[in-house]
Amino acid sequence: MIFFKTNISKITVILLAAFFLTPVARADSPDVTDLLTTAELGIKKWNISEASEAVDKAVEIASTDDEKRRAYYVKSMVEFHKGNYAEAREYAQKILSTESEEEKEQNGFLEFISEVSEKIPDFKEEKSENFIIRYAHPKDRIIAEYGKEVLEKSRYEIGLDLEAYPEEPVIVEIYPDLESFTLASTLPPENVETTGVVGICKFNRIMVLSPRLLPKGYPWADTLAHEYTHYLVFLKSENTVPVWLHEGIAKFQEERWRERKRNVLSPFYETILSQALGNDNLVPIEKMYPSLAMLDSAREAQLAFAQAGTNVSYLVDKWGDDALVKLLDSMKSTDDFKESIKDVTGMDFDTYYASWLKDLKGKGLEERMPGVKVKGIRISNNSGEEGDESEDLVEIDDGKARDHTRLGDLLKSRGRLRSATYEYGKALEHDPGSPLISTRLASALYGSGSPEKALGILDPLLKLYPDTIDIYTILGRIYAGKGNTAKAEESYRKALFINPFDPETHAALISLYEKDGRTDEADEERKILNILISEDNTNDK
Repeated sequence: MIFFKTNISKITVILLAAFFLTPVARADSPDVTDLLTTAELGIKKWNISEASEAVDKAVEIASTDDEKRRAYYVKSMVEFHKGNYAEAREYAQKILSTESEEEKEQNGFLEFISEVSEKIPDFKEEKSENFIIRYAHPKDRIIAEYGKEVLEKSRYEIGLDLEAYPEEPVIVEIYPDLESFTLASTLPPENVETTGVVGICKFNRIMVLSPRLLPKGYPWADTLAHEYTHYLVFLKSENTVPVWLHEGIAKFQEERWRERKRNVLSPFYETILSQALGNDNLVPIEKMYPSLAMLDSAREAQLAFAQAGTNVSYLVDKWGDDALVKLLDSMKSTDDFKESIKDVTGMDFDTYYASWLKDLKGKGLEERMPGVKVKGIRISNNSGEEGDESEDLVEIDDGKARDHTRLGDLLKSRGRLRSATYEYGKALEHDPGSPLISTRLASALYGSGSPEKALGILDPLLKLYPDTIDIYTILGRIYAGKGNTAKAEESYRKALFINPFDPETHAALISLYEKDGRTDEADEERKILNILISEDNTNDK
């Protein structure tokens, strides 16, 4: 199962700590020293505007070589956190160009800044009132366009919950390939693919992997909201919240931009929590540090998300909607999550944790998805468009199920839909829980004139696999065929927030909007469709 996360990497903490401990040269004047200390603390707290103002003054008045070197160091870090890559590299090179190889190794963060700033994709920008959204691949402009709506709604709704609204525009970067994403995020490629990392909030910005790179996309809109929650938590707490609690708050809030009611305990999470409680193998909080991306498997990482998310849900349910605000305010003051939990709940942390665990066990959790598979992500080369489905067959572990599905695909491609439904049905006998096979069966049933039978498959499937795009695409076709334009639009809109690169979705929405006389919305969808078509034509030449 595809999932997404963010983490507070220890590289910044370690390197900043090393920098803070570097002896200040006696030649430093008190003014320069004070200004740079202010800038360093501003970076640590993600108060980048304060850091920028202080370091600019320090650079201006620095006079000795030692003062200038330290000022350039901090200036490079500040510009990097502002997303100004060229300026960050310029100041990093002022130091690195004069150093020996040994000295360069000691300045690892400057080397990192210089390399990332040199290799960063050639970003273009789309802006909304409060966000700067960067993209490199032409098709990813679609994410930027739809992302404005998602991010502005997230700012309003999640901001209400956490009582936090950034004063400066937030930078969001959509990475066009795995290499550039892993370089900029500092996450090893193997961790991305093993645990399914597709988003991260770090260095005062949000970074996500383009959903083009996954065969069926991923819930990128919820990912943006998830990462934006991290951004708010960083700001409001001044970077004092531990990883497990960070992730719990982000998981709790990630659907808030589109749903007022937040339900962390999905059938999937209920299943893996039930299994973990039964086997007494919950993930210890200590193991979640420094990042959920560093856990042993996708299942373990998802279990950690489930634990952290339900923990925060329990906190809010029992101590009220303002419990998170109180907790973050307390964390800002104490920098001690255990003390802050006690401030909010009146319990010491061990008692609170035991209380959450007792509540979780009391819910009577069940394995609602027996045999569910939890996997990392698979990078694809199909750029998100609808194409040859044979690539998906690697997701089917059972050999006989895979063979029947392959035969069903062949029959379907030749228009023999009734025969295809038979083969998909046989495949499900060997892998009854597969959403991939079930959606193929539903598609063939719809195509052969049995929409009600298709709905009978899709409706229960939707409750278990709400992130599966094929469900929404087929539902859109069915409801459009029935003349239920509201349901058809809802289905196609949900498909967009998983994979917006399928022309069918945009063409269907254009048709629906035109029938309803919504010409402005039809024109907007036509603009998106033209981006897809023009880019496909360019690639074909």
